[in-house]
Amino acid sequence: MIAAVDRDRIIAALVGELGKRGLMEAPASQRLTFADAQVLAVSAEAKARALGLPVCIAVADAEGGKILFHRMDGSLPASTGLASAKAWTSAAYRMGTDELGLAAQPGGMLFGAGHTDARVVLFGGGIPCRVDGVVIGAIGISGGTVDEDMLIARHALNEFFQARGTVPGEGTGL
Repeated sequence: MIAAVDRDRIIAALVGELGKRGLMEAPASQRLTFADAQVLAVSAEAKARALGLPVCIAVADAEGGKILFHRMDGSLPASTGLASAKAWTSAAYRMGTDELGLAAQPGGMLFGAGHTDARVVLFGGGIPCRVDGVVIGAIGISGGTVDEDMLIARHALNEFFQARGTVPGEGTGL
């Protein structure tokens, strides 16, 4: 017979593992809500304004589904699709678009990934949002240089986690 404490630990471990594999819905604390997406967008826009950059901001859920899209006045038309694609890519591949770009190079572990789906972006600006190692969503920024887009995305994630009182998980890009 299994003690209640052991049973609860086993159940918690199984639920956590199934959630990581996408086989079970994540608890509310491990889902990105519309309110969370708004916090990310406000932070990203503030950083973009401070840099003098009109950007597009997209926030996706853990599966890459769009939660929020925000286009600043004066942003490039191409940035509309790129921001959304960066958020989708980061959520779908569970890594930053810059990291995926390196892994997709000839000889890389994910060589050819850029040819699997038209939405895949292989340069920086998309970063997954992780809680306890589980991807709960992603942010995509487009409108500046790759470095500027990454800076804005990292800033937004850091502000988001500060507001939650937690620290960012791995996967904040290179």
